Amino acid sequence: MRPDVRVDSVIEAARGVPAGRSPRHRGAEVLELDDRQMLEVIDGMVASGRLARSGRRVRLPEHVPELQAEMRERVDRMLDGLRAAGPEPPRVEALAARLGIPAAVIQQLRATGELVTAAPGIDYPRDAWEALRDRLVRVAASGPLTVGRVRDALHTSRRHAEALLALRRAERDRLRRSRRPGG
Repeated sequence: MRPDVRVDSVIEAARGVPAGRSPRHRGAEVLELDDRQMLEVIDGMVASGRLARSGRRVRLPEHVPELQAEMRERVDRMLDGLRAAGPEPPRVEALAARLGIPAAVIQQLRATGELVTAAPGIDYPRDAWEALRDRLVRVAASGPLTVGRVRDALHTSRRHAEALLALRRAERDRLRRSRRPGG
């Protein structure tokens, strides 16, 4: 089970017939519990410690998401390739496909923050983004951050410069909101 699965997704999955199962298979029987009864089952599993719940999401209590060794090696190769490209990384999806990394793994890398999305088609490994952000701070120290200045300073395209500026702005806005009282 993935970490943090919405309860309504669990209920929907419990009602569905697994793909490839014959309708006569005993695991393919239609579940005849209403939503309230399903929630009671889930609450019972939480109470017994078989599930952990946080708001509307549940997970297996001992679950720690991690990649198997072979997939971790592929992901590391992909991240190294993105780092080597500097401020103009190739599309993650294309690189992942060449290395045999499923889209679900890419989504998980983004969700955990290991992969930072600057714009559609532009992703950076977390450490590469942090290094670029530090370079943007140095560029900002000598004048306003404009697309042209960022493009020239980082030797990158206008598209990548715009994405980097937008990502920096979004992070700063998030930080400001989190520092506000009640934010």
